[in-house]
Amino acid sequence: MHTAGKVLLIIGGIITALGIVMIVGGAASAGLNPDSENVWEGTSGDFTIPDDDIYGVYIKGSASDCDAIGSSTSISITNSADEEKFEKSCEFNEEDDYLDDGFQRVGSIEWWNTNAGEQVSIQSSVKIYIVGDIDALGDAAGGFLAAAGGILIAICGGVILLIGLILALTLKTKDPVMMQQGQMMGGQMMAGQMPMQQMPAQQMPAQQMPAQQMPAQQMPAQTTAQPYEYEQK
Repeated sequence: MHTAGKVLLIIGGIITALGIVMIVGGAASAGLNPDSENVWEGTSGDFTIPDDDIYGVYIKGSASDCDAIGSSTSISITNSADEEKFEKSCEFNEEDDYLDDGFQRVGSIEWWNTNAGEQVSIQSSVKIYIVGDIDALGDAAGGFLAAAGGILIAICGGVILLIGLILALTLKTKDPVMMQQGQMMGGQMMAGQMPMQQMPAQQMPAQQMPAQQMPAQQMPAQTTAQPYEYEQK
């Protein structure tokens, strides 16, 4: 496999995995789960309003359970002056909304008639969950954006993976050039013969040197002496 293909496959795999993690995490935070994202839960007790958020009241149940509030089911949230602060509002949970299935929003604490830091007393025949709706909606929007970004990142990673796979299948790694043994032997023989061919003539025995080469042995190495002899004459 070609090196470029390997590198792109590794990078594409990392980016795709990161996108999948963002999708899963974003989808998890995009849904509201009152069981774990509430500021108060129970059937009776005191609750201090933290800030100016709109605090919704949720129960586990179906639409009929919300409709039953006021008849067979009672929820009461009062302030120190014994004024009722719970406002019933049955908002049925749909399959495509951000509220987890199995929960119903049954109303809210009157946000326009309460102040941050005010304490209210809760009495309910069913367990209720109080959630800051604005804060939860912001978390849900952030989760949707994270999931959308994760989808885009996963698509980019998939494209890089595809390119890496194409390069891995099409590009071939060049094989190293191997010198044949016969060529090496020939090169060694030629290298061994070079000193014999370049041996100076004066080092050869006189009896083995041809007669016509004897004058060449006595010639001076430099030819610049001839003009000097000419000037002497």
